[in-house]
Amino acid sequence: MKVRKLLPFVLALGLALTLFLPTQAAELTYEVTGGKLYFDAATGTITRADETITQADIPAEIYGVPVTAIGDYVFNQHKQLESITIPDTVTYIGRQAFGACSSLEQVVLPDSVTLLDQGVFSGCTGLKSVTLSRSLTTIPRDTFAACSSLTSVTLPEGITTIGRDAFAGSGITSLTLPNSVTTLSNSSLSNCKKLQSLYIPDSVTYLGEWALSNCTSLTSVRLPSGITTLPMRLFEGCINLESCVIPDGVTLMNDAFRFCTNLKTVTIPDSVTQIVSGTFYGCDSLTDVYYGGTALQWSQIEMGGLNDGLDQATIHFAQPVAGFTDVDTGDYFAQAVQWAVDEKITTGTGANTFSPASTVTRAEAVTFLWRAAGSPAPASSVSPFSDVTDKNAYYYNAVLWAAEKGITDGMGGGVFGLSSALSYDQIFTFLCRAAGETASGSDWSAAAVNWAQASGLTEGLNFSPKASCPRSDVVYCLWKQLGVAA
Repeated sequence: MKVRKLLPFVLALGLALTLFLPTQAAELTYEVTGGKLYFDAATGTITRADETITQADIPAEIYGVPVTAIGDYVFNQHKQLESITIPDTVTYIGRQAFGACSSLEQVVLPDSVTLLDQGVFSGCTGLKSVTLSRSLTTIPRDTFAACSSLTSVTLPEGITTIGRDAFAGSGITSLTLPNSVTTLSNSSLSNCKKLQSLYIPDSVTYLGEWALSNCTSLTSVRLPSGITTLPMRLFEGCINLESCVIPDGVTLMNDAFRFCTNLKTVTIPDSVTQIVSGTFYGCDSLTDVYYGGTALQWSQIEMGGLNDGLDQATIHFAQPVAGFTDVDTGDYFAQAVQWAVDEKITTGTGANTFSPASTVTRAEAVTFLWRAAGSPAPASSVSPFSDVTDKNAYYYNAVLWAAEKGITDGMGGGVFGLSSALSYDQIFTFLCRAAGETASGSDWSAAAVNWAQASGLTEGLNFSPKASCPRSDVVYCLWKQLGVAA
């Protein structure tokens, strides 16, 4: 009898459990414009989405549960998706989550996002604007591959790695790599047909194979000083690249310049011990090679075959410039340094050194400008700066003159900052003011760069506006402004 009385209770309990468990396990849904998002409350992940969605405004919570992730392939090939709003609760976006969303034009990743899987926006051919999270450290493989409408991306400080094919086939015309970047992976910028120039900072210690291959509009590139190997096929098919300076310290040159049909000049340091087969294969326009060593050293380089470009070029062996042991005829700034010495703008940093790679200080920069102007006497002999007091210092009159001419008013608080480094955009600003001109624009840095480019000062110069400017390049710009024109 007791069993019979318990039986209805057991059956009711079983039914209740049967009804309850699916509710907990089932995907939750959330309505957006054009369809539904499907949400796994147990993991906080958007797992899928209707293909009819046109505007996906993802909320921070769904039924009280925080949305922390957008799963793999959630919006992949959703051709109708036009806009997406990602809340600042999301930390992870899965593989190809927005891949091939051809109607998506703009994306803002909140700073909460710390990790992207590969190919998140690959094939988004309509994507034009991207704001990246400042919490990211890696741009993974294929992130912006084939994003043909994407012309520029601002990479935040903190990015260390540009993954394989990260921008391959994208529409970028320029890219500023922050000084935090250490790795440019294989094919990371390959087939960027509109990329015109690239400044690779010295923080980059790994440069991958094919990294810039088939960038057919690339005309100038600055390579980092820390590499020891020129990677395989690095510039293959860069048909508009006209010149390249291989940094000191490189010992091995792989077949980096294959089919660079417009390459005319190359500077090779005396640290190179091997040039492999095919390095200059198809470089039919190569006319001049500036080698940093002697003819004997050149003859000792292990040289591979299929380097017809070298056979037809004139090899220029290093000769010291203006008596400096650290400036030779193969340096792009050689003529500028000789001119600066002749015009008594500089005497170098020692008996036989110019120190071209040393970052220019504010004191040095205004002294160069002052001497280029003929070393005029300032109207007043009294310094307005608390750190400029030695009247016998080489920079004293130069600083006073620069302040009177409105070239610089110091660093604020009555301090000039004699030993402080200057960036390229700051140097351009000084040069512009010294010329009695004004660089107009809401962004002073961009205005200064635009002025310098329009004035022809940056022709033949590879730079990043916020990078520290070396002594060589200040003199180079002065020469372009005053020496060449004269």
